[in-house]
Amino acid sequence: MNAPAQKSNTLKIVLIVVGALLFLAVAVVGVLFAVGLAGAKKYVSSAKTAEGRMSVTRLATGIASCTGEETAGATISLPESTPWVPAALNEVSGRKFMSAPTDWEHPSFKCAMFSISMPQYFRYRWERTSVTQGVARGEADLDGDGTAEVVLSSKVNCNSGKCEVGPLTEGP
Repeated sequence: MNAPAQKSNTLKIVLIVVGALLFLAVAVVGVLFAVGLAGAKKYVSSAKTAEGRMSVTRLATGIASCTGEETAGATISLPESTPWVPAALNEVSGRKFMSAPTDWEHPSFKCAMFSISMPQYFRYRWERTSVTQGVARGEADLDGDGTAEVVLSSKVNCNSGKCEVGPLTEGP
């Protein structure tokens, strides 16, 4: 008569152990998923930011090469400021913007031979701060909250007949 009671206890122990292992497996899978999701988000953000880094550097380099020639000791003049493309940050908030060829018709963009023909996460502009200095800028709202999380810039400074492009910086 003792045998059936012992079978019942063994079955309960086996079910408890299997349940605990399943709970542990679900917990481990959940932690791995959370870690993987965070890594994937970081990778996607980094990939999107690469567009901005490349384009801001290209714009600054183009601007530095399109200055007028120095004449009789006169200072080199950088091109005029451009509007933002696109005009408003909300046009690239959490999504790509497809610019039109006409968006890049400002004389300074043309002089720098700068345009983007593919959808973009950033908006761009050249800002002349003086006759011999300026900044190429790019900003993006990657998460769509209405605030630019990534702000990139590269200064252009002209002295003694030549223009130099400063390092790419991130921040306001």
